[in-house]
Amino acid sequence: MMTHTQLKTLITEAVLLFILSIALVIGGYFVSSENANKRLQNLYHTRFDVVMNSASYEKVNSKALNSYPEIKGVYIGYDADGAPDGYVLDLTVKSLYGQDLSMLVALDYENTRIKGLALNDNEDENAFVINNSDMELIKDKLIGKQIPVAFVKEEKTDDNDNGDKIMVPGLKDGVYYAQRLYDDRNRYIDYVEMEIKNGYITKVKWDAFSTDKTNHDRSEASLRGAYLVTGLDWATQSYNVCHALLECQDPDRLAMKSDGTTDIVKGVTCDIRPFYDLVMECIENSRAGYDKEKYMVGLDMILLHLYQKDAEDLEYINDDGHVVFSFEKTPEIYTVYNNDNVVTGYLSVMQIEAKLRGNTIPDSKNNADQKDQDDNNRNGSGVIDYDASEDGLNSGNSSDDQIITNSLDDLPMSEMASFIEPVPERYDQTRTVVKACNTCYKFLKEYLNWKVT
Repeated sequence: MMTHTQLKTLITEAVLLFILSIALVIGGYFVSSENANKRLQNLYHTRFDVVMNSASYEKVNSKALNSYPEIKGVYIGYDADGAPDGYVLDLTVKSLYGQDLSMLVALDYENTRIKGLALNDNEDENAFVINNSDMELIKDKLIGKQIPVAFVKEEKTDDNDNGDKIMVPGLKDGVYYAQRLYDDRNRYIDYVEMEIKNGYITKVKWDAFSTDKTNHDRSEASLRGAYLVTGLDWATQSYNVCHALLECQDPDRLAMKSDGTTDIVKGVTCDIRPFYDLVMECIENSRAGYDKEKYMVGLDMILLHLYQKDAEDLEYINDDGHVVFSFEKTPEIYTVYNNDNVVTGYLSVMQIEAKLRGNTIPDSKNNADQKDQDDNNRNGSGVIDYDASEDGLNSGNSSDDQIITNSLDDLPMSEMASFIEPVPERYDQTRTVVKACNTCYKFLKEYLNWKVT
């Protein structure tokens, strides 16, 4: 039988053993946690030191991130003394053509100046590619600038009475054409035809033909009262927006809003998104030297691929020479899907032809005969899923023309802290990186509850 002394000793030993076990568990937890934290910090350093070399990083958890699905993560960098260095934001934004650009943006903690920019690896076939040399030029424009950023757009003139019109960079002379590959609910297919002379847009026509060959084109139908829109008749609105483009040259300066309307073109109340999309496609076709004749060959090639006959054999050509056919029943030929089978954009005729031929997409910024893979894959002419913002451009000239539109990336121009010129002949790339920087600003504005006046 156990004596009182033996029982007391046994209880004491059990308590000591329990305390020792707890100490070992707690010690093991801290050691394990420290190792996990070291591994996490090593991962952060591997990813973020390229834009901001901090001693440590901490991930930000904020409800404000719910409003910004394009931001995958926000991190604060700290120096060796524990003082904050700045922010690193990991995000993916859409280019003008709906392609994904994934990158890191580092911002100073005190004044939100841009400290670093870097592209993330992205093997997605819909990725927007910026080659290393172009990215260095963009970084030279942006590093050290305080966000948000807008554009000062350089004016260019020539000796042909073009005055002080903006010149869209990279345009090649010729006649260019683009039409939608599917009809609208009224069975109309929109098209735009554009003429370029001396690098300027000198003629532009926006109309739509019906897939029912017995119907008039949309402009004539509107004049006859058979096609009605709010406000002026559609033919007049089409003329007004075409005239506005000839005056300003750059379709971004039409300030199309997220609902497809514009407030700056007098008498235009209709949805101008089809016009804007097709004008952008014509511009990309021009940059690539893909004129109207080549475009029609491309349409024939698509039809041959699908039906083993061209437009003439299929009797799809109307009296005006348009290919009156909707590819609505074969969306796979022009639609881009992500891994979840969700539509992310549409290919242009130039892109589809290149794909069918097994070629890279023609380079819209340099000579079309050059085959540098990075440059060729940099841009496409598919006009897809534009972001719901309006471009604000500053002419950098007279005070009357200082502000072309009053917002950029849904930010008022009065709020802009820095103005830059786009990298020459690299507007699309510069614009997309600027969009990423401005997205960071919008998040921080909400996260930090900035009071902007």
